[in-house]
Amino acid sequence: MKYNGNSIACDSSALISLADTCFLDALAELRKSTGNHFVMSESVKFECVDNPLRTKSHTLPAIRIKLAINEGLLTVADSSQLKRATDDMLWIANNIFYCDDRPMSILHRGEAETLALAAEVGLGSVLIDERTTRMLVEDPATLGRHLQEEIGKHIRTNGKYLERFQQLTGNMQLFRSCELMIIAYEKGYFKKFNGLEKQAIEAALYGLKFAGCSVGFGEIEEFTRSIA
Repeated sequence: MKYNGNSIACDSSALISLADTCFLDALAELRKSTGNHFVMSESVKFECVDNPLRTKSHTLPAIRIKLAINEGLLTVADSSQLKRATDDMLWIANNIFYCDDRPMSILHRGEAETLALAAEVGLGSVLIDERTTRMLVEDPATLGRHLQEEIGKHIRTNGKYLERFQQLTGNMQLFRSCELMIIAYEKGYFKKFNGLEKQAIEAALYGLKFAGCSVGFGEIEEFTRSIA
């Protein structure tokens, strides 16, 4: 698999948020202005397109994502080449935290395959809204404390597996759908709202939050205060 340095690995969580809020076309604007290409794994496609269309659940976002694939806006990577890397990523991530001497399952296959895609191909950026995965990559100590508070039991960290996971993901830059929309705003995507740009980006950020993006009200308010 060969992708250029501007390619971004996309997780289903962020794609569903963008599809739910009708902002998938922002990817086209970003590709035009920045040269970014957006890539998903086959497991991600199954999660956000194939399975929803089969079960008739959340089919409208699935249709929007499928159209984006058909139009070449989203590329589906050949995940057969990622099986070993994905299995390794799953095993390592799901053996970092232990409760009652049992490993805790942190990563699902779609998320693991997205990280494996980025690691194997050398992509520096990952678009993902899922909070637990982002914390595992960016701040595992805080995630461990959060899990301990949530479960009410002592959580032990396996340092060997954590170190290995950090070696695999340490060069990745993770960002959310809300941050993608802010970049799109800065690149002029919201000019089409003709004088209502500020209201539109604010509505977009709130829409993404309620669609599943883990962005705080304070973050949204801080950004909208910073723009004219």
